[in-house]
Amino acid sequence: MSASTLSQRNRLEPLAKLVTWLFWVAVVATAVTVILALLGQGPLFGAHIGGPSPALKGICLGAPQALLPHTVTGLGHSGLSAGVRATWNTANVCAAHPAFRQALASAITLLPIAVLRLGALYLALRLARTAASEGVYTAQTARLLLVLGWWLLAGGLVATLAEAFARLNLLSQLVTGTVDWAQWPVAWSVSWPVAWIGAGLIIFARIMRIGAQMRADLEGTV
Repeated sequence: MSASTLSQRNRLEPLAKLVTWLFWVAVVATAVTVILALLGQGPLFGAHIGGPSPALKGICLGAPQALLPHTVTGLGHSGLSAGVRATWNTANVCAAHPAFRQALASAITLLPIAVLRLGALYLALRLARTAASEGVYTAQTARLLLVLGWWLLAGGLVATLAEAFARLNLLSQLVTGTVDWAQWPVAWSVSWPVAWIGAGLIIFARIMRIGAQMRADLEGTV
């Protein structure tokens, strides 16, 4: 093993340990959050589904206006100028004492993004450990980086799509009216930063693979 490879291992081992701690902290936090949701309580740190925690306890869902066509959308305020009208963009639909099926539906809305997050941390953990043990410019490291990139790009889109349908399912249990499932794009919010990061990692992984092949060829000729 070359001196440069040993230097890389010494520098990357603390990073691998840090990613390991982050992964297990995320696992515990996700488990606690899902358990709280099953018990009919909001997630950790007062963050409720779809937005900040309102004053009510229990589970809450931030529903776009298009999903609640029968709600009052006008907003009167004495500070508005003459002829100016304000409208509500979203409504917080909350259940202070949710039934078990409502709590279960609330927990399901948390799972897609949680699985995406934990999967990304696990792949980052494997990537850091592989880079620390075998070096950065290797075919295995490039392959793991490529998998992580596709996980963020494709998995992020699938996770947000699954979350949108889960939110509609929860909304259908919180209102008495019929929820129009054809309006699912309204509940779909793509995380473009995650998608762009995934695309960037895919490009960088292919560059690393070429570099690893060139390095192997050079070492074979020496």
